[in-house]
Amino acid sequence: MPPGADAGRAAQGGFALLEFLAAFTILTLFLAAILAALAVAMRGDHQAAFLTLGSALAKGRLAAAGVDYPLRPGATGGVLPNGYLWRADIARHALVPLGPGSAAAGYRVAVSVAEPPERGGRSLTLHSFVLDRAGRR
Repeated sequence: MPPGADAGRAAQGGFALLEFLAAFTILTLFLAAILAALAVAMRGDHQAAFLTLGSALAKGRLAAAGVDYPLRPGATGGVLPNGYLWRADIARHALVPLGPGSAAAGYRVAVSVAEPPERGGRSLTLHSFVLDRAGRR
C-alpha cells in the first residue's frame, strides 16, 4: 500500500458520515413538515364536521321554535341526544300585520349549539325571525 492510503480512506469514511447526517437531517425536516400539514388537515376536518352537524342541529331547534318550546321572551335550552348543548334566546320584536284588523307577534330567536367541553367546546349561533303561529300577543 502506498503511504497515506489509510488517511485517504479515513477521510472518505468521515465524508460518508457527513453525507449520512445531512441526508438524515433533510429527511427529518421533511417528515416534520408532512406531520404538521397532516395535523392542520385533521383539525380542519374536525371543524368542518362540527359546523356541518352543529348547523343542522341549530336549524332543527330554530324550526322547533313555538312548537317544541314556547315563544316567550327569555332563554330556554337543554342537552341533545348526542350530548351537544343548545340554548335559544328569544326576544319580542314587533307586531306583524297579517291583514285588515289582524296581526301576529314577531320574535327574534337566536339558537346556539355547543359541543361538550371534553370534545372541544366549539359553538355556533344561528339567528332567525319567527312569527307566533298560535297568534298570541
